[in-house]
Amino acid sequence: MFVTIFVLALVFVIMFHEFGHYATAKLFGMKVDRFFLGFGPTLWSFRRGETEYGVKAIPAGGFVRIVGMSPSEVIDPGDRGRTFYEQAAWKKAIVLSAGSATHFVVATALVFAALAFAGLPSAELPATNTVDRVVAGSPAAAAGLAPGDRIVAVDGQATPDFETIRAALDGRGGETLALTVADAAGRREVAVTLATEDPQGRPGGFLGVGPEPVVQRLPLGEAAAGTVSGDFSVVRLTQLTLSGLGQAFTPDALGRWFRSIDDPGPRDPNGPVSLVGVGQTVNVLGNTGDIFAVLIILAQLSGVLGTLTLLPLAPLDGGHLAVVVIEESVNGVRRLAARALRAGGGWTRRSSRRSRSR
Repeated sequence: MFVTIFVLALVFVIMFHEFGHYATAKLFGMKVDRFFLGFGPTLWSFRRGETEYGVKAIPAGGFVRIVGMSPSEVIDPGDRGRTFYEQAAWKKAIVLSAGSATHFVVATALVFAALAFAGLPSAELPATNTVDRVVAGSPAAAAGLAPGDRIVAVDGQATPDFETIRAALDGRGGETLALTVADAAGRREVAVTLATEDPQGRPGGFLGVGPEPVVQRLPLGEAAAGTVSGDFSVVRLTQLTLSGLGQAFTPDALGRWFRSIDDPGPRDPNGPVSLVGVGQTVNVLGNTGDIFAVLIILAQLSGVLGTLTLLPLAPLDGGHLAVVVIEESVNGVRRLAARALRAGGGWTRRSSRRSRSR
């Protein structure tokens, strides 16, 4: 389920990025003739007004085609005045950066949802005695425990929270215990024999249940403030992204990455994670009920994509934006030089006239 959610979220982020270019280009009166999801052969499309919308065969991105973005493009005389290259530099800069800006809008919305609705895991309040998940093949699964059950006693000892349950099981691997379990139908006694180690091989009394997480949902105002300040804010996530990119592009890091291409050994756990890896992490966290972590990971992923697309590299929006900045800077220098030349020439002529009049 969460893999599907991750894929749909990625498609939404891609198309929202392209919508940023589309909406700002339309706002400034530029002609947008194509808006597509994917690349390659067209699977389906329709035309509304002057724009064709559709889906292509390779869903590895999306694109918006604004008339006049390519220098080799043949322009229809009827489109004069509406082409990209004819616009003011500030308009071109807004259109080019609007796609990347949408990623930070998405990240802000996800962080807000995480803080206000999913809730921040509480380190102060103890986990309840309600079972949130049961490990498959565990003693708890064999005994018939299910999510929603409350373990209210172990061998007659009251267990009001998960810490008291953990203490009652500690060091009793291999023993058979009597659990008092409550659910909507009432209470029942369950006999369960604890495993001597957990699935990771660590010794101890292992039952195989996870507690219902205790979370603290922030008021809407505090959640909104938390999107711009605090440990989970978009500002903090962007700082972490920039720091990570700086470390990833050092000569040593790039050398390790190239050497690892043909290395069959295990991956560096601290190295870069692919989209597949992120999707797997989202799936694991989602299935364990950690929705807060899922939303924060998706927010950081959106911020990473927004930051990457702003890098001044030729295929990216940041590369096109850099060209606009350079062109405008060069033109600005030329205008200043021409103005200075005109001013200097005018002063010389006036000085000559004054000399002759004397």
